[in-house]
Amino acid sequence: MSFDLPVTRSCIDCQYGKHTPWHGVPARRIQALDRLRRRRGLNEGNTLFRQDAPNEGLHCISQGVFSLSITHENGTDVLLRLAYPGDTLGVRAFLRGTPHQTTAVALTEAAVCTIARRDALKLTQDAPGVYKELVDRCLAEMDRAETSIVEQACLSNRARLCRLLSDLLERHGKPVGTRLVARLPISRGTMAGMLGIQPESLSRLFSRLKADRLIALSGRNVSTGSLAALRAEATRAADG
Repeated sequence: MSFDLPVTRSCIDCQYGKHTPWHGVPARRIQALDRLRRRRGLNEGNTLFRQDAPNEGLHCISQGVFSLSITHENGTDVLLRLAYPGDTLGVRAFLRGTPHQTTAVALTEAAVCTIARRDALKLTQDAPGVYKELVDRCLAEMDRAETSIVEQACLSNRARLCRLLSDLLERHGKPVGTRLVARLPISRGTMAGMLGIQPESLSRLFSRLKADRLIALSGRNVSTGSLAALRAEATRAADG
């Protein structure tokens, strides 16, 4: 369940504003944009939208982390990617005028600014640059999906795990002494699904990385003494 938050700043003053499609809105329409948007909060575990639900507009993340997953017809849930502040959710469904193909869930306390579909359509008609930005983002998401398919076919499981861990450490890690430490935003089971491997295989990979002293792991807490070494290991694993 979401709850409304006070709107405290204009979109043009938001620290993430330049990362959203709305940075191309003409100055004369900024006030309308600020008036139309709804800012709301979500608790950890709350759903922003569900797969197959009608598109209700565009959602700009201003706080928190979201998972974007898809449920196969056999009932298996697969995490596609994580979304962070500055990302806009619901773009593909908005552009196509179709239901959502994914489910978006808050992994932390979060806040989003939503522009209702009808209002967003009017704003994009008045600002072709915004519409083009939305299309570009949709194409970029397709590129990421293709890259993921290629990596799954060409890279070893160890390589892909090293890449995933290094990305998460770079995004969430904080220096503690000589190590970079992060609390993973997703469970090991979710990571296994994201990599397309069994949880048992993931556990074995973690054990090998720990034995090689590339990482230390305790529950959801992971650390490394060298992010560069972890990335290099991904490259070496990919090569052989």
